[in-house]
Formats: sequence, structure tokens, C-alpha cells
Amino acid sequence: MATAADVAFLDNALAQLEGVRRWTPRTISKLEALISSDDPWDVYRVDPPTFAAEKGISEQEAIDLFLHASHLGVFHMEWRLVCPLCTDTVSSCKSMSTVRSRCYCQLCQRSVEVNLDDFIAVSFNLSPRVREMPWHKPESLSVEELMLRYRIDRRAMLPGLGPFGEVIRQFSRLAEYLEPGDTRTVEAEMPPGWAAVLFDASASHTVILPVRESGRAAVQANLSDEGWQVEADSIAPGKVSITVNNRASRRVPIVLMTRPDDEDDDKGSGVQMGPFLNGNRLLNNQTFRTLFRAETLATGEGVGVRDLTLLFTDLKGSTELYERVGDLSAFALVQQHFEHLRRAVMEQDGAVVKTIGDAVMASFVKPEQAVKAALSMFREIEQFNQHRGTRDLILKVGAHRGHSIAVTLNDRLDYFGQTVNIASRVQSAAAADELCLTDDMYSDPGVQQALEGREAVREMAQLKGIAATVPIRRIPIRQNPRP
Repeated sequence: MATAADVAFLDNALAQLEGVRRWTPRTISKLEALISSDDPWDVYRVDPPTFAAEKGISEQEAIDLFLHASHLGVFHMEWRLVCPLCTDTVSSCKSMSTVRSRCYCQLCQRSVEVNLDDFIAVSFNLSPRVREMPWHKPESLSVEELMLRYRIDRRAMLPGLGPFGEVIRQFSRLAEYLEPGDTRTVEAEMPPGWAAVLFDASASHTVILPVRESGRAAVQANLSDEGWQVEADSIAPGKVSITVNNRASRRVPIVLMTRPDDEDDDKGSGVQMGPFLNGNRLLNNQTFRTLFRAETLATGEGVGVRDLTLLFTDLKGSTELYERVGDLSAFALVQQHFEHLRRAVMEQDGAVVKTIGDAVMASFVKPEQAVKAALSMFREIEQFNQHRGTRDLILKVGAHRGHSIAVTLNDRLDYFGQTVNIASRVQSAAAADELCLTDDMYSDPGVQQALEGREAVREMAQLKGIAATVPIRRIPIRQNPRP
């Protein structure tokens, strides 16, 4: 059972949360209702996009909501490396600094390598200061809860069979705690092509015994503090007996499953995950970068991103601007221009990675977001110039998409790789009042829709530092303005 809420702390935090930004009506009350849920698992590993779908708010607002709630101590953010084969949580991190892209899944007995935009999930757990839940103390959970709710992701589905947790429950032959010295014997009918799996659900020690003609019909499996010692590496087809002996110095949650053996299947069990907040989307969130500036990857550790869109901007003639209006006035203009650009980026759910002199580097999950942000930037700067009665600020923008590596540079999250280089060089190729895109960007259907009715001149560009010529599209902005 969950303990009562710390009412004073929660009331104060929700009051602060109410004032951090303008929320859709009743958003805070919907969060409060979640916190007050009678089911303790409702506030375990909360996924903002799922919350958004259930409560009728935008995904971006839901992400911001849980980020602000975490910043105020109502929730704790959790970074998880999820096995793409079984969806077991291979690694759980309270901070991004301990996130790694390579791990070993004990349950599958396979090495796992993931990217920020696939199986690195970010979720939110209610703080024990608000309400203490059973899952705050995993040792208090039943073995079934520990395995099927605490470890396996509840969004995991096995096509044609239903929720993966339910499938595991059907395959389980033993799921209970064994005290030191305890013994359990399980008998099961094992057809060819199946395997028995023994799993210590607390320490993740696992042994897999496939059915082989040369296997044994009776097997002793001993678990010590160092792991499993099993007298055979396979079991015979037909009726088998497996005896589990706990020789460890602690109480152990033991799970014994019998299931089809996918040892030779490179694609694994075919488990699929529903939509969830991944690490890449969070890094492309300006609220995250603002509230959690200290969240960085470990020095020297890079994590891949399969598909990232990067946008660079620059001001045409900025040197002449400084000479014409003076350093202080030019600096003030540049800072105001940054604010306009930052707003355009945030409106498209992107993030400003950094500013470089007069330039901005921004990142997005989708190419169309970058293009819409770029068009908004041009409009914002044009309106700013009109308001001042002079065209002191002339923008040029370039963008590219592709694989990249998230890294920590100069104590902040950044990106590294050829995609970054090309995006920067495409911007350098842009003329004044022009948006330049690579063909990889321009061919995206969302980009095509965002640029509908606009001229796009294709050319093969020789970009500085890039050996091969790169096909780009030049989209002039002022010559054919849109409402």
C-alpha cells in the first residue's frame, strides 16, 4: 500500500508548477489526479506521450509538465536502456551522465547496443517524498510484480500473442522467493525447439538450457552469490525435472520459464514497444536543456542518434553591422535576434544546442520542424527589421539530417559527426535571405508540404571540407513571401 502524501510539500510544488508557464486548462489538476491514483503502478515510469494521449493534451506540453515537476522534486527522471529483444530494463540511470549505449542483457544472454532515438527510454517516477510506493522498495514486491511490472516494460507487445508480460506469465513454471538453503523442483514437458530459463530477478543472473537430444532429463541448478552453477548445458526433450537450490547468502526471487528457443534468431523474440519518450526527443527539448543544464553524458562517452535534423543560421554582413552601428548597439541587436530565433525553434519542439558568434545551431527530431522553424525565423527577423525601419539583420539558414553522435563538449550537450559538418557547410553555402537544404532534407514529405508553392533550385555543391559534391536545394525567401 502507498503511504499518505506529504500534502504541504505537494501543494507548494503544484502551486509553483502552475506558475512556471501557461498550461492548457486543467493540466495541473490532471497531474494531481494521477498522483492521487489508488494504483501505485500508475505513477511508476510515467511516459509523457502516453499521459498526453490519455488526458487530451499535447505531447510537448506533457513533456514540459513532467520536466518541470521533476525540477520541483515531485517526480524523478529515469533514463533506461531497454533491451530491444525482451524489453527488460538492462540499465537504469538517475542521471544522463551514467547512460551507456552498450550493455549486456542477462535475460536474453546477448550484448545490446542502442541509440538515443530507439531503446533509450526516459520516464518519470513519483518521488517518495510525495508518496512512498511499494515499488520504491523492490524487495517488498512479489516475484511476479518484480519481474512483470518492475522490470519488463508494460508497453511491450508480442505480435499475435498480446502483452509480453502476460506471455511471460503463461510461460512461467516457478516465480517465488527462495530463502538461503531452500530447494524447489519443477517438472515440465519440454518439446524440441524449446528452452528452460532460470532467472534471478534481483541480481539478473540467468542461465538458458535449450532442449537437445543429448540433454539431461534431470538437472540440478545451484545459485550462489556469484551466479548459477548448472551441471548440464541442455535438457532432453520430453518430461524433465529441474531442481533449483539457493546456496546464496540472501533471499532470492527465482523465475523459471519454459519458452520457444530463439537462440539462432538474430531478430530475437519479436517483442514490440508502443510509442514512448526516447532520449533523442528529450535532448531536442528546450525545457530539458534549460532546467537540466548539468545533465551531460560522461566525458569521452558518445551515444548514437540514427536520425537527427540539424539547422544552422548566420547573419549576413555582421562585421559591417558592427562597424556601422558600433559594438554595443550591434551586440544588443544580435542578442535580440537570438531571442527571435530561439522562440521559432521552441515553437517547433526543437532546441538551441549553442550559439557561435552570431550563429545558432539548433536540433530537431523531424526535418519538417526545422524547415517550419527556419521559415518562422525569416518572418520574425523581417518583422523586426520593419519595426526598426532598417534591414540591419539579414539571415541565412542551412539544414541537413542524418546519423549523429550525442557528446559532451565544453560541459554541455552537443553533437559530433559528418551530419554536423554538412549542416554547417550547407548554411555557409546559403546566400542572404536564403534557406539551403540537402536533398536528404528536401525529399522528406513533411518538408515538401511545408515548402509547397516555393521555388527550390537544385544544384550540386562542393562544400568546404566535404570530398564529394552534395546535392542541395536553394529556397529564396524574400522573393516569394508567404502570408
